[in-house]
Amino acid sequence: MSALNRILSEKSDRELMFYINNLDKHTEEAVMVALEILKSRHVILPEDITETISNHFKQNKEKPRTNHWNRNITTDSEAMEFYSQKAIYIFSILFSVLFGSVMLAYNLHKVRKPFVWTILFGLTYSSISVYFLEKYHGSLPMTFIANSLGGVVLYQLFWNSWIGKQTQYRAKSIWIPLIIALIIFVPLTILPILGS
Repeated sequence: MSALNRILSEKSDRELMFYINNLDKHTEEAVMVALEILKSRHVILPEDITETISNHFKQNKEKPRTNHWNRNITTDSEAMEFYSQKAIYIFSILFSVLFGSVMLAYNLHKVRKPFVWTILFGLTYSSISVYFLEKYHGSLPMTFIANSLGGVVLYQLFWNSWIGKQTQYRAKSIWIPLIIALIIFVPLTILPILGS
């Protein structure tokens, strides 16, 4: 007898029915073991219960899995084209919150929302971050942490409020922001190394 069988066999019929009635809260294996135990105890169950459970788990396996960042991206040609949440977050971490805020401001401008506040936030946050990181001799990991926190604020405060959590959009190409970021940040990275 497996450990799962042993554990579930110690449960009451009512506790095992919880597995049958709440399929999303349990693994398929646990539900099937609970079902077999209930059958062996001659508990009255709906006739098609085995088929219902099998179909439920089969459908869940067939559902395409989307991660948090891509769940609102669509290929619908009628949807607005935005820099994606993921792109803004990554650019904020790697290049600065100011850079991410400009990308988000582009999106807000397209939906006629007050994008200036986003840029002001990015400028203020980036300036304060640079000041404190220099004052306390912050390292590169600390810079990434500070930038990631700023990226979260951009998402939570501005994207969710003015674009909306559920807004479907097409992902805009990041090539132009990437080229601009590299033109700005590669020299800023290389010059201090060459100067030392």
